[in-house]
Amino acid sequence: MSKSKPEEHAPKVTLNAAPPLDQGHSYPTEIRPGVSRRTILLGGAAAIMAGVAAGSQTGAFGQGASADAATTSAASAAKKGATRSIKDVKHVVILMQENRSFDHYYGTLPGVRGYSDKQALELPGGGTIFAQPDPTRTDGGHMLPFPLDSANYNAQNAGGLDHSWGGGHTAWNKGAWNNWVAAKSEQTMGYFTKDDIPFHHTLASAFTIADHYHCSLIGPTTPNRLYQWTGMINPQGGLGGPATDNPADYNPVYSWTTYPERLQKAGVTWKTYSNDEVGDSGSHPYVGDYGDNPLWLFHQYHDALASSDPATQALAINGGLNTGWKPDSGKGLDVTYLLSEFGKDAAANTLPEVSYVVAPYGWCEHPAASPDYGAHYTNAVIQALMSNPDTWASTVLLINYDENDGYFDHMIPPLAEPGTTDEYVDGLPIGYGTRVPLTVVSPWSRGGWVNSQVFDHTSIIRFLETWTGVEEPNISAWRRTISGDLTSCFDFQNPDFSIPTAAEVLPLSETQKLVAAADADASKPSIREPAVGAQKMPVQDPGTAQHRALPYRQYANVAVNRANGAVTLTMHNDGTQGVSHQVFPNAWIAFASTPHTLAPKTTASYTWNAALPGLDGRYDFSVYGPDRFLRRFAGTVLSGTHTDVPIPSATATLVTGKKPALSLALANGGTPQAIFTLTSNDFVTKTQTVTVKGGKTSTVFWPVDEWGYYDVIVTANTGDGFRYRFAGRVE
Repeated sequence: MSKSKPEEHAPKVTLNAAPPLDQGHSYPTEIRPGVSRRTILLGGAAAIMAGVAAGSQTGAFGQGASADAATTSAASAAKKGATRSIKDVKHVVILMQENRSFDHYYGTLPGVRGYSDKQALELPGGGTIFAQPDPTRTDGGHMLPFPLDSANYNAQNAGGLDHSWGGGHTAWNKGAWNNWVAAKSEQTMGYFTKDDIPFHHTLASAFTIADHYHCSLIGPTTPNRLYQWTGMINPQGGLGGPATDNPADYNPVYSWTTYPERLQKAGVTWKTYSNDEVGDSGSHPYVGDYGDNPLWLFHQYHDALASSDPATQALAINGGLNTGWKPDSGKGLDVTYLLSEFGKDAAANTLPEVSYVVAPYGWCEHPAASPDYGAHYTNAVIQALMSNPDTWASTVLLINYDENDGYFDHMIPPLAEPGTTDEYVDGLPIGYGTRVPLTVVSPWSRGGWVNSQVFDHTSIIRFLETWTGVEEPNISAWRRTISGDLTSCFDFQNPDFSIPTAAEVLPLSETQKLVAAADADASKPSIREPAVGAQKMPVQDPGTAQHRALPYRQYANVAVNRANGAVTLTMHNDGTQGVSHQVFPNAWIAFASTPHTLAPKTTASYTWNAALPGLDGRYDFSVYGPDRFLRRFAGTVLSGTHTDVPIPSATATLVTGKKPALSLALANGGTPQAIFTLTSNDFVTKTQTVTVKGGKTSTVFWPVDEWGYYDVIVTANTGDGFRYRFAGRVE
């Protein structure tokens, strides 16, 4: 079906309106109305979990492997995996689903940067990015995240929002990310909990979830999928680029080289698993591929399909193209049928080295397709891998989402400086886009881990590069600097090759119940925003998570020039991975992001001129970076003639080793003594008062939590508004 340009036909969405069409895609207005959801679930997700027996799962594809097979798997895999390295991986399976943001799915998950994040972007006036401006609200003029509430509303089948290039940049708003409601409607703030999507939360808690993974582009499906399959959208133009919109399904538009072509040329086996019935049709939502296989859009694949040479034609066959769509078999509601070819290859341990799995619309989780349908489809993929212990013991499954639809997420994405090569189109940044989920399922990523390294869709290719040695030159230099290659998500030294228990991966029979429950939701009222006065900030579920070690070592301190009023921020990256820092004024200056890219072992600076008219020597700005890094500096620059008052300052350095800590040097440049107060803002509970005589410096070692995180506010009794904040992590 032809795809219109989102910015030309982006629908104006209201919360209870009929769901808008994703421009270019067709799909039904509702997904199979049925019977009561919570009745089927026997009282909710907790009842499902209570009814699932612990222990390894039993059966064939769709039910898992036997306990004896799991034991055999552990022994045989330990023997095969003697290298204890990435070389032990034999198969990588990539399942990219549709249109969900991280907060929308996992904002309440314990241990991640979710709704309890105290290092979130602060907006002018004292609120945070969670309180999105909404002038229509009479209870504060803002909209907070609110539960979609599957128990009482038709949340599972709620429709999509604007996710066009234009709409995304409206929400971005020059890096302020404070225009979500205006660009997307109030529905943008809706979120699910574990009770709504128990499979997703259970899986994330059993394996590894990345909570700083972003879609690659501020915009729709196809461009983001191009980043995963090709590494770029060809922003310089030519060969069909730059690709910022969804083109018509199945018609060749582009002609730059894709990563699967490079794999094939290098002799790395690969294959696309998708259903070959109908294609993309709103009348047949449970078959086809929803136009989500971007290889259909490349001329060279159509040329290969038309070739009479079997070796040439193999490119198109591996890519999932066909010479004609089959009619609907009527079996689209059977996930084992849809995934029969994948299941057969997994059971026989004959999967290619790289597999791309593309779901039909009804199973892909794109609003209004249900998350619980997606859970059942995803579970079928996992169960197929578990059906053969050797397959399970040698496979990495990467489950991600192409973009966020129009759903809010509070993490500010990395931003390239204006003019950065291959990162701007028509003066607008390509990305990164909104944070989306990535769950890493494998024997090397078990145990309930959170990884907070910055990733985007090119990180999928980067992982394949590291594993296969096949490079993708399309990826921009900036993205290679900022994004990791996913290897920090794995512990190759300590794998667990046993087949997961039913408490880790729900049996397929249980996710089938979720499908029935999603059907029942269609008879419930439409989702609705909180009533006036009923808004409240969500809280994450209790509990913690383990955190992977990351390649970051970030610094940022200020120096105040009392002679000219310059407050100079110096940022330094002493880590082994590049970082994106963004500086925001907190008062007096227009709120917008000033981005700085710091390659490893480099420094950047930003200057606030407190001598400007209207500032009266005042300064107040913050800098944000990955893995909860935050500095805020506020105070007043006193002229050099003032020596009869205390003049406070504070600088921070990281102390590593057996007793990691944050070292704070508290200095007093005046004559009278200064009294500093250090107050914990997160992670530890502590308050400390330090008196520093005139002209002296005192050093304090501030504690970090078990994973190295800290957040402390430093104030002084000097009456000049001195307030510095230091947050981040000591690796």
